[in-house]
Amino acid sequence: MSNENSLIASRWYVKEQWGWSYDTYISDEDALDYLKALLICTKGDDIISEPEREYVIGFAACRELPSSVIEAASAYDANEDIVDIMCRSSIVQKAKKGMIYWAIKACSADAEYNNQEKAAVRYMAGLMGVSEQIVEEIEAVIIEEQKLKEKRNALVYDSTVLWE
Repeated sequence: MSNENSLIASRWYVKEQWGWSYDTYISDEDALDYLKALLICTKGDDIISEPEREYVIGFAACRELPSSVIEAASAYDANEDIVDIMCRSSIVQKAKKGMIYWAIKACSADAEYNNQEKAAVRYMAGLMGVSEQIVEEIEAVIIEEQKLKEKRNALVYDSTVLWE
């Protein structure tokens, strides 16, 4: 896919998913810190599974992040203290509920959102001043979204990929 097509796809996705249009971007440093925070949460159980890392990298690609940021996230070992990221990155604080949402989605990418990953997400939420109730509500929305996606796929496509 060309860079122009990637840009069109990314903007279409954000408009379709969230109803937003935008013309400005976060800095590469803030973008990388955002991805690092997601990866640290996925490593709450001491492992970043391949599906979890792929999820974060796919997220980055859909957000039009530069190759250098994606490459850095691909190689990131997630051994950094999340407190350090919170202290230096304003975007993580501004997007705190979004951070929680995407961290849970990333942790769940391998079909397992275990207690250690939940603890890592809650630790990050606590650092940002987000209550347990909000975290639980976000988790519930993600479960609802998954059920709705399965229902939609069953209704519209008989739960099959048409080009296989």
